[in-house]
Amino acid sequence: MLMNTQAMAGEPIDGEPTAADRRAGKRHQSVLLIGKVRRGPTTTVCLVHDISRNGLMGRFPTPPSVEEELVIEVRGLPPIVATVRWVMGRKAGLQFAEPQAVEHVFRLTLDDGLVARPPRFPIDAPAIVRADGGRFEAQLFDISAGGAKLSTEAIVATGQTGQVTLVETGTAMFGRICWTRPGLFGFRFCSPLPLDVLSHILDR
Repeated sequence: MLMNTQAMAGEPIDGEPTAADRRAGKRHQSVLLIGKVRRGPTTTVCLVHDISRNGLMGRFPTPPSVEEELVIEVRGLPPIVATVRWVMGRKAGLQFAEPQAVEHVFRLTLDDGLVARPPRFPIDAPAIVRADGGRFEAQLFDISAGGAKLSTEAIVATGQTGQVTLVETGTAMFGRICWTRPGLFGFRFCSPLPLDVLSHILDR
């Protein structure tokens, strides 16, 4: 029978957070927030599970590497430079380069009075929209876990309910039109997109 000699010796298993890592900063509290991650030239997404002024723990579609430096954005905070300190499966612990005012993460509005919103991701994807019995083409150019912005030549109205289906992936997102402008409209999802669904859309 094979046995893990590291575990027998009481040493941390490769990729497992050590006690020192876990003590590096007391977590502010558990959260479930979508984060926007820049890894070199690539922009991806993560799900933040807990956060403190010194770092966070998140789940990634593709885990980063220990000591990798990246930039992460979450609701209420500016882009943050962070270093990966441990990785276990798809979860990773990040240490911020500078302490952050994490209380802003839990506020509905910022100091300037603007609503604190989750990170948005630019995208250029054709879509089919079905709303209140009608069907029309649109172009999705901005998406977050909670909604999307689209352009269209069709006439739409605030309050219409339906679904947006991405042509390239077949992903269907249900919700309602929450605002309109000439040639543009916002679509709010009925429920936030799961991490893997949003990642799949961005990686199409």
